Amino acid sequence: MGVGPDTLRRWADTGKVQSYQTPGGHRRFLRSSLEAMINAPRRHRYGMERLPDSTQTMAGELHRRMQRTGYSGQPWQARLSVEQRDEFRRWGQRTFQLVIEYVAASKKAERQILFEEAEKMGGLYGGEASRAGLTLAETVEAFLFFRSPVLDAITGHLRRRSADVADVTSAFHEANTAIDQVLVALVSSHREGR
Repeated sequence: MGVGPDTLRRWADTGKVQSYQTPGGHRRFLRSSLEAMINAPRRHRYGMERLPDSTQTMAGELHRRMQRTGYSGQPWQARLSVEQRDEFRRWGQRTFQLVIEYVAASKKAERQILFEEAEKMGGLYGGEASRAGLTLAETVEAFLFFRSPVLDAITGHLRRRSADVADVTSAFHEANTAIDQVLVALVSSHREGR
């Protein structure tokens, strides 16, 4: 499904996906319900119907762009092992993918779920960065390093689709607000991770 267990539980609690509990209290999901949810047409705002599906392409473009601009010379990057960098990159990609899906989603309940999941990813990122020995300043610097390219990708996608200026502006502000909340969760988690 591409989501964490907490998100899947929330979806079950809100009736978005069917589930049942075993006598031992374990939640089980019907394969048919999950497949129906995956295959259901999704409504998107701002003409962003293809943007969530193109996040892998955007992630690749973002990675190539970062290599060209030289993020490998950043002090925070040099302090992480190759495995840690790979793990942080995956978490960051997932976090920003959730932000993109949040902006594109049209249903309030879906937007809330995506928003909460993005915040949790920010918390995970902050706690792990603290445990990896990165200072709070380095952790925030690393997060901010990737923020602008993600916002540029969202607005660039909308411009290429000839979206209305008001829609581009609104999507940018929504993404920015969501990223701010992820950053707050990151900072709080970093402080608790010590």
